[in-house]
Amino acid sequence: MMPDDCCFPDAHVSGRIRTLLILVVPLLYLAATLLYSADQAVWGVQVDPESAYTMNGLVAAAGYGSLKFDHPGTTTTLLVELIVRGWALFAGPKDIVAFGLEHYDAITSAARAGEALLLTAALLAGGIIVGRATHSAIAAMLFQAGAFVHADTFHFQMVVAPESLMAAIALFGMAIVIKAALDAHPPSTGLGVVCGVIFALGFATKYLYLPQALFAVCLLGNRRAFVAATVTGAIGFVGFSLIFNPGTITRGFGWLVQIATHKGNYGEGEPGFIDFGTFWSNMAEIIKAAPLVFGVYVAAAAAALAWCIKSRNWRDPVSLTLGAAVLIHAAHLVATSKHYALHYMMVPWVLTGGVLVLIVVQVRRLLPAVPPAALSLLAGSLCAAMSAMTLIDARAAALQASQSNAIGARLSKAVVAAGPACANVSGMFVRAPENDMNHGWDMTLQLWGDQAMRDRFSAAYASAFRVPLLDHNGYTHVLKQNFRPDSYARLGADYPCIIVRSAVVLDAENSIGLLALNPDHCVIEGIHVYTVGLACAKVRGSFLEQR
Repeated sequence: MMPDDCCFPDAHVSGRIRTLLILVVPLLYLAATLLYSADQAVWGVQVDPESAYTMNGLVAAAGYGSLKFDHPGTTTTLLVELIVRGWALFAGPKDIVAFGLEHYDAITSAARAGEALLLTAALLAGGIIVGRATHSAIAAMLFQAGAFVHADTFHFQMVVAPESLMAAIALFGMAIVIKAALDAHPPSTGLGVVCGVIFALGFATKYLYLPQALFAVCLLGNRRAFVAATVTGAIGFVGFSLIFNPGTITRGFGWLVQIATHKGNYGEGEPGFIDFGTFWSNMAEIIKAAPLVFGVYVAAAAAALAWCIKSRNWRDPVSLTLGAAVLIHAAHLVATSKHYALHYMMVPWVLTGGVLVLIVVQVRRLLPAVPPAALSLLAGSLCAAMSAMTLIDARAAALQASQSNAIGARLSKAVVAAGPACANVSGMFVRAPENDMNHGWDMTLQLWGDQAMRDRFSAAYASAFRVPLLDHNGYTHVLKQNFRPDSYARLGADYPCIIVRSAVVLDAENSIGLLALNPDHCVIEGIHVYTVGLACAKVRGSFLEQR
């Protein structure tokens, strides 16, 4: 509970000024993320995983339902589906699949903007809730600073992937948790229902949201609220999943078991839970990547334990909530150390601002003589430093990605200029503007679609585009033309020349028969170019002329 004298020095600021201050961070986030997105071509560096969710949303809009259950990303798919259906409602296309493929990149960009708006709304609504609970705009802004805690989280908040909506849901959920923990009255049953709905949406967005269930401890002051949250969360997740993504229930948990029982990524490798050869080094890298965040959670553990020892009250809602936050961070730390990728730490990282708010409250309860201004200045400085570092790192990453994407686009033009009659084949990670749909195909229809669905999408592509889409698939080792299997032998018979771009050197295993045609080979800006019936030097010369 809040101490009698205020924890934050701006408690007596007028409501109008407080509202204006609470607007600052969300508007800064919206402007920064839209500018960042403008430098991240949807066909470029981040085609994985964005294309998978754009394609899955198009598949759902075409009436087939979701084909992805592995994260599961249900809310992300639903967002894309709504964009496609809404746009098609106004455009009135004859075939929604051809329409979606024709506007594929624009749909991804619209989904990015939609995610940015949703997260901005979560920051604004969450800031208002925290501001009212603490009577402080400073506390609200500390809470909102979680959106800028690390460059990886900032990046994945923009990407069309489950992490973005998961961050928005987690931030809004944290605001409700802070309200419940600081309220002088026991939480209401209605608040428990709200918490349950938030958890259901978060868990349907990504399985990594599961540890957030620990925040239900903030509702223990009212058993009915706790039960309402538990029942609503369970029924809400199952119901939402069965309606929009049944594979989450029927296949998704089996996929999780596969991951949990094997040491490699995505359920690969030898049986076992953890590969200790990499586990501890991964954990060290995670802590090193965000030491200030780790320090905040250590401080949260210390503050919670200190209050429990001092008051001998082990059911205090603030202490329980801080303890839950520490356990959530630990769960993500272990899971991410097992299956390493920094953005898997997204939930506890974006909640850092909310945890700081509770730490300030707890320290003021433990040490009432400490001036509120000193604590607010310390916490605010920490958030300002993290935010500044994040924006600086994000800008550097955006510039680097923009340069890499420009090279890919330039090479794509050079290939067409050097061999306008050639078969133009590209693979993953060469940043070819024309190739991004193939990753979405591989992660949805190729894995879980039936033949009728595949034929429909292939025919739709052929009707929407004059030039065939040729993909050298590094995952399945299959050459595709308009999403259908093909071969280099047939391409050699149909075209006077072939140009292939690959991110890696081709060998007998991954060349899919290309090497049998004795291609010429050169490397242009790190991208391997193979040519048949045309000198590779001609492509290089065309690339240099594109300057």
